[in-house]
Amino acid sequence: MTQCYRGAMMAAEYFPVPLKKIVVDSVPNFDLFIRQKDRYVLYRKAKIRFEHQALNNLMDNRIDSLYVSKRDLELYERYREEVRQGQEEIYGKQGFDGRFVDPVEVERYHDILDNYHVVDHAMFKPGVEVDFKVFYHEETDVLPAEDFESKLRGPWELTVPFAPTREIMIRNEDKTAYRDFVKGVLDEAMGGPPKQQAAALREMSKIVIKDVLADPRSGEGIKQTDEAVGSLVEFILDNETSFYSLMKIQGHDYYTYVHSMNVCTFSVALGTAMGLPKKPDLEWLGLGAMLHDVGKSMVDSRLINKPGRLTEEEFKMMKDHVQMGYNTLKEHHNLPEKVLEPVAQHHEKLTGIGYPHGLKDSDIGLFGRISSIVDIYDALTTERSYKKAFSPFEALSFLSKTRDDYDKDILNQFIVMLGKQMEKETAAK
Repeated sequence: MTQCYRGAMMAAEYFPVPLKKIVVDSVPNFDLFIRQKDRYVLYRKAKIRFEHQALNNLMDNRIDSLYVSKRDLELYERYREEVRQGQEEIYGKQGFDGRFVDPVEVERYHDILDNYHVVDHAMFKPGVEVDFKVFYHEETDVLPAEDFESKLRGPWELTVPFAPTREIMIRNEDKTAYRDFVKGVLDEAMGGPPKQQAAALREMSKIVIKDVLADPRSGEGIKQTDEAVGSLVEFILDNETSFYSLMKIQGHDYYTYVHSMNVCTFSVALGTAMGLPKKPDLEWLGLGAMLHDVGKSMVDSRLINKPGRLTEEEFKMMKDHVQMGYNTLKEHHNLPEKVLEPVAQHHEKLTGIGYPHGLKDSDIGLFGRISSIVDIYDALTTERSYKKAFSPFEALSFLSKTRDDYDKDILNQFIVMLGKQMEKETAAK
């Protein structure tokens, strides 16, 4: 019997199971195997808990599927059904109806949001060496990036450019190493091409705001955010013809820290277009915009990223993020009231139908008017795992149809500013 034929015979006895189908902390009632060339090697015996560390080890070794003997097919199907029922029971208690997606997939998606940090392709050029692992994010899968060559007892070297359409991530525990890496890129980029500076500034700002979202009471976190915003404002004012590189629209999934960075960048750019002075207006506007969603750190992340429409009770819980964010910043930090304006008013509308206070017309400040337009625009143009993003044209059309809710003059300036961005990007291609 030839080796090829023997391998085919063995393959007929097993079926592949994607890692996402084996739920962390579950106890499969069947053996799990790994394929090594034409052999199937026992990886985990039945009735042993599948821990998070096991999942990480498999991903580190670029294994994205395990194998189950076809003799255990019935046990596997029963396992999947039991997992699904268990997840639906958990989600039912949390107010999720589970009609939109497989609850197991939702759980895996939230696990990614909780444990990974999305990073920018622009940070990595072929030949760059890093001492942290990089992953591709594809729907509810996180797979090791195959573009790095591992060096013995040394760093990983990027061999080819990342595909721009694929989202890349690092683990949260590697964020400190990544911060040091970004700082090095930023130091090298100073005085160089604006696009490289912009990418590094964006990355540093994302790290900083994510730290604040993790601990909004931290004085050091607010200080670092203020410094990051100052750098962004300086960059925009020093690069009036090329600052749009900071405003690269994210085409991937929704993350509160990325959204916060986008809203800050768009707000400062819009404030610049409106002729606001650097001190204190642009710096205060930028800081308030960066912090505008800090209250979401106090809301269940499963609610923020729920697939489908929120129930009335869930929407009420979601709306509470505004007041919670304002109260936390007011209580723990000595910030000017103008800085808190985007935090308190980014969901208010001139018609009085916004929240949390239903403010109307002149009750809404300038920074509140700017942040309300930018916030909804970025939310509409950001893709989520369960919702396609609006194109810039579709988002602006939506805003134009509800223009009574927003300051017309500011909205028109925002449209003009985005038009210039698109013209510049088109010309650069």
